[in-house]
Amino acid sequence: MQIKVDTPNLNPTLRRLVAMIRNKAAFVKNWANAAAKEARNTARAKPGRRWWRDLARSIRVRSVSEAAAEVSSDQVGANLKQFGGIVRPKNKRALTIPIAPEAKGKTVYEMKRPNRPLFVLPGSGLLGYATPDKGFRALFVLAPKAVQKPDPWFPAPNRLYRLGINEANYLIKKEQIQWNTQQ
Repeated sequence: MQIKVDTPNLNPTLRRLVAMIRNKAAFVKNWANAAAKEARNTARAKPGRRWWRDLARSIRVRSVSEAAAEVSSDQVGANLKQFGGIVRPKNKRALTIPIAPEAKGKTVYEMKRPNRPLFVLPGSGLLGYATPDKGFRALFVLAPKAVQKPDPWFPAPNRLYRLGINEANYLIKKEQIQWNTQQ
């Protein structure tokens, strides 16, 4: 994600505050760090296993200049979570989507047992096992692709502008204190 100060669609209040700041590079750096911190906190607050914590650890401020900064993550799937999209299998023919409560959060490999072989029910696209009393117990749906809905972890534009305004106010107050002590 990029944070840009010199864009024409910048919030008017923030544009006026930025014009008053002398050290624009420090402002952009502080703004990017505030956005990265909020993104980390948002990722840590998401429910789930380890993926969200790994995402929070991977969020970094990559580059900073007077006009822009880049906050990004090298976590696989971060953009997919942020914006949504289509998931396709890489090395297999189908995705295995868990549908049974006992299969949630587990892989097919974890569900295999020597006394209970898994098989695909013919003509259905369901993967499961046979039970003596109930017949077939479906664990997974086999799908050629899946649609991932957006689950944003980066601050929304309004929140991002609010962070920028907070950082600009902080730096303006800091510069005013320095101006008053120099006289």
